[in-house]
Amino acid sequence: MGHLIASAYDIVFIDLTRYGFSETFFPLRTTPPTNPIDRIICVGWLAKSCHFVQLYLKPGRPIPPTSPEWELYHTEVVDTWPNRFVDKMHDFERLNNTEKESNAEKSRFEPSIDLDGDSSFDVFM
Repeated sequence: MGHLIASAYDIVFIDLTRYGFSETFFPLRTTPPTNPIDRIICVGWLAKSCHFVQLYLKPGRPIPPTSPEWELYHTEVVDTWPNRFVDKMHDFERLNNTEKESNAEKSRFEPSIDLDGDSSFDVFM
């Protein structure tokens, strides 16, 4: 979906989710404008209500890494799209790694879950 929106509207499309599937999409075939930072649309997934909502990022905020599919299918003409966003993507990865480390540290002190006596999962076995 992100590639379609980015390419159809000639924008940077950012898809934010909670569980590490966030990606940034760039157009596949059109060259970037002089200031691509002005051409960003960001949406977030609300899992409980199963909806996407538009989000407004403050200037300078981190953004997720480029979609791996963009790396595979973009044309040479658009190679420079991500250049203006590399620092923001590195910031996003740094924050993401910090959060993972924090969660790992918290989970060290949680007791493990024993599912051996629980029959709730029998339907999957």
